[in-house]
Amino acid sequence: MTHAYGRPPAGEATPDEVGLIQIRQPALPSSYRMICFPSSRNSPLCYLAMAELLLPTVELLIVQYPFLSAEEELDPAACESLADKVFEAVRGWTDRPFALFGHRTGAELAYAVGCRLERETYGAPLTLFVSGRTAPGHRGSLGPPALSCRVVALTAQHDRRAEPAGVRGWRRCTSGSFDLEVFPGAQGYLKSHRREVVNIVHDQLISLGEPDPD
Repeated sequence: MTHAYGRPPAGEATPDEVGLIQIRQPALPSSYRMICFPSSRNSPLCYLAMAELLLPTVELLIVQYPFLSAEEELDPAACESLADKVFEAVRGWTDRPFALFGHRTGAELAYAVGCRLERETYGAPLTLFVSGRTAPGHRGSLGPPALSCRVVALTAQHDRRAEPAGVRGWRRCTSGSFDLEVFPGAQGYLKSHRREVVNIVHDQLISLGEPDPD
């Protein structure tokens, strides 16, 4: 397994650059890609661990933000600005069936980037995974669905920041299919139930993706 860091050359990076970490098996071409949006700038470790359990045909691309402290909340303007930067960084990575996976703040960013990818025809994700986050506007009207891909929402049964009722609101964000996965406990399921999460990814990305052979 190799890690390739999609960063600007040394000495040319600026504080507002978005970095990308690519994790793939060098001996086997990947058929699928999952673009991961961590909850903060310094939290890609759960995805690195997830990569050990994923089938070798699934490649990970982990977004690293130019800012965001641990579990930092973004106001709408800052979220839109960061989503624009991430979109520019990942739009060239849609050359194979792909999914987006966002946790906490990363779920909102993944949703915003997914909407732009669909709207600007760079390729729609097979699935948007939103984890540990209530739906945008879940207490009010969202208007017409912004996505047409499948949405899979994940949360913990007793997570006060992402109670199942609020997480279920992601159903209104897509005209496609929707699934809600609720794990026991209050939080931390990306670690404690990592294998179950990976199985959900496999079911959605591989079992339903069925890419054409090269």
